[in-house]
Amino acid sequence: MQDKLEEYGELGLGSRLKRLSEQMMKEIQLVYDAFDIDFDPYLFPIFRVIIDKELTTTTDIQEALQYTQPAITQALKKLMDKQYVTYKVDKTDKRKKLFKLTKKGKDTHLQMIPLWKVIDQQVKWLTEGSATSLTRHLTYMEDQLKQKSLSHRILEKFK
Repeated sequence: MQDKLEEYGELGLGSRLKRLSEQMMKEIQLVYDAFDIDFDPYLFPIFRVIIDKELTTTTDIQEALQYTQPAITQALKKLMDKQYVTYKVDKTDKRKKLFKLTKKGKDTHLQMIPLWKVIDQQVKWLTEGSATSLTRHLTYMEDQLKQKSLSHRILEKFK
């Protein structure tokens, strides 16, 4: 059966990007699960900003990612529930929370570094191409993922 979103051309672009994003997140989750890493791929951007900045505020995260405040707050809560992130109150401005990794967060980060390298390599492979339009390239990426899932590509390269 013909993919209707593909058939709709540029009108279906947003929906195709969302579908691809959801598929990639699901595949990355399978990779984390294969290595018994309790981590949600949707939390990656905020987790990574905290790693990069070492000590950061929600405003810093918002500026870095252009996420909404509620999305950041929700992700930080999940990261704190998993005990990957904690915060301390700023000494000069008691209203401000400074977020940082916990020991468990640092250990999990170290465990994920080699995986992230392979994930990055495989996603780069998928996204490189010579298509003349974004929709044609999406078709290429979707076809590649139908042939072999992203999680299989990552796990094959990691081993």
